[in-house]
Amino acid sequence: MSARFTTVPDTDILRFTAENPLAWVVPAADPGDAILMPLLMETSPDGAPATLIGHLPRSGPLVPCLRENPRATCLFLGPHAYVPPGWISKPGWAPTWNFVSLKVSGVITLDDALTEPAIRALVSHMEADWSVEQVGPRFEALLKGVIGFRMQIESLQPRFKTGQDESDTSRAEIHAHLEGHPLQSWMRQP
Repeated sequence: MSARFTTVPDTDILRFTAENPLAWVVPAADPGDAILMPLLMETSPDGAPATLIGHLPRSGPLVPCLRENPRATCLFLGPHAYVPPGWISKPGWAPTWNFVSLKVSGVITLDDALTEPAIRALVSHMEADWSVEQVGPRFEALLKGVIGFRMQIESLQPRFKTGQDESDTSRAEIHAHLEGHPLQSWMRQP
């Protein structure tokens, strides 16, 4: 895999997960038990990605699977777009797909004490003018159906394929055709 696509600064990884918190939580023991859940990236004191915090439904096979083997991978997919040859003025140019993605591997610790803090952190991240208190007494009942967790990050594997391998002209053409598309903000201008 080209370093052009995988050398990504921590600031971009943090921005990416903040803008795209929905990820597949894939247990190492049984990838078929994978589930989509919103996750938040937490940082170390020096600002580097350190952990993921989230919650999982107590029902279903994922929680018992992670209790037995806590190793997992979380797969984030951000904005992506098919790039057709018609966008590029270069003869013989082939179509491609540009995208922003991240694979995070580590060990998940399920923790009842994290359930409410994980939910509150997610709501705070997603909602500016709403809080869990507005749910009223039902909030406590909802908490009983989920369990919080924290994943200690062991590896981060970003793949941000946003035209780095294209000429300045082709990259500018792709950028122009993506006007208003969320992927456009991830493309470096030539």
